[in-house]
Amino acid sequence: MNRTNGASFQTIPIIDIAPLFGGSDADARDVATQVRDAAVDAGFFYVRGHQVSRDLMDATYLAAKYFFELPLERKQAIAVRTGSAHRGYMPMAQTIQSGRRADLKESFNFAYPFTPDHPAMASGHELIGLNQWPANEPVWRSVVERYYGAVFELGQRLLGAFALALGMPRDHFRSLYRHPLVRARLLHYPPQPPDVDVNQFGAAEHTDYGTITILWQDAVGGLQVKNRAGEWIDAPPLEDTFVINIGDMLELWSNDLFASTPHRVINASGRERYSIAVFYDPDHDVRVECLPNCSSADNPARHAPLVAGDYIVSRYNATYAYRKPAAAREPASLTSARSA
Repeated sequence: MNRTNGASFQTIPIIDIAPLFGGSDADARDVATQVRDAAVDAGFFYVRGHQVSRDLMDATYLAAKYFFELPLERKQAIAVRTGSAHRGYMPMAQTIQSGRRADLKESFNFAYPFTPDHPAMASGHELIGLNQWPANEPVWRSVVERYYGAVFELGQRLLGAFALALGMPRDHFRSLYRHPLVRARLLHYPPQPPDVDVNQFGAAEHTDYGTITILWQDAVGGLQVKNRAGEWIDAPPLEDTFVINIGDMLELWSNDLFASTPHRVINASGRERYSIAVFYDPDHDVRVECLPNCSSADNPARHAPLVAGDYIVSRYNATYAYRKPAAAREPASLTSARSA
């Protein structure tokens, strides 16, 4: 399989994926064809018919706003740190993409709900651990956990479509998600000051690390996607949709047929921006390598295999300030000389 379409997209496709929830096999294959086209051409698409209720989406948005308005000391009490399995609160200006200035955002991270007695807890893998939750917030926690469960199911349906799009059995990816590195992130982007340096971003240019990302965004906007001509194309919020994008692992599995497309966030709206990203990645020990029907004698595998968890850790090591020696960390203060 080769990526043959050299056109540079100007808009992000919209796909109705309702047939993945109980439709016929023929309908699912039609969705898979649309997914394949979008994955080849843009690496990004919107989905409708995703079966995540509007009420739950709205409730989780309100939960995100509530969390980021908590006093800083309450958030810092559950800050991401070495040994926290990258779960908890990530303060402002702690994410540094590809050597650029620290991103102007803060986040709350939670992931697969391991329990202390789960067998995977004995693995020693640093991304396998317990979620950190704000104290005395059981209703809040229930909302975001319900969101995680609903989007987890959506991800399974989407992986079925991607498997069909690559000529594999619909359930090909399911066995790779037994206790996966599916990580959710509530994100808050403050307004960027009008006089801020042009090289300051809410999220600087990057690709995502894993299989796919399932993104909800509020009405503020700011997401941009880079096409093959190097142009930045807006991916504006569309009501009752998620944005889906291809990550590095799915690009590898497809032998570069599917595009892990660079993207960024610029919050020039003058308002607070909120989004919720779910990085839908497999079990830590999954070996990611070119699928057998994505290569041939004329189109050999283009990348060495990798281990999913090890690759994510390597990207975290290059990106997050708390994982770097103190002398190499970007200043965390938004009033620093570098406008972090």
